Amino acid sequence: MKRILKVFVILIAVLGALFVWYDQSRSFFKATNGQYITMWKRYGGTCYLIPGKYYGITKPKDGYIETSNLGYLTIYYSDKLPHLILLSKESNYDYKSSNPINKKYLFEDYISNKEKYKPIIYKENAEKFSDINNDASFLSINILEGYATDGTGRTQR
Repeated sequence: MKRILKVFVILIAVLGALFVWYDQSRSFFKATNGQYITMWKRYGGTCYLIPGKYYGITKPKDGYIETSNLGYLTIYYSDKLPHLILLSKESNYDYKSSNPINKKYLFEDYISNKEKYKPIIYKENAEKFSDINNDASFLSINILEGYATDGTGRTQR
């Protein structure tokens, strides 16, 4: 009986450790301008995208994007807008953004403000997605597959 209890406790401990390992795993992606984004896919289908490298064990209080683990999102940066991170939803899954209290940067939707931001991000006669200005950069993040593509076309896992 003691042996069965010992095996059961070890099995529960291993399963618990695997759950914690899966729930706390993150990916860090770097845009061509040097900015990092943390992708934290949580158990239950929620993903947090957090500017910089985030190592906390609880959900961030502010300054993050919350979306589905199945989503696809593009994040734009521009030296002309140093305190703004533009978001473009590329899938049917919505996102929620929570701006930081300290206003170090703000999230704004690129699609609904396209006329305003397109000349800042893209070259005048842009034909391709990668035809961005020299002072702009982007990360296209495929959350489901767990990778991001930067402005040079390089894939990061």
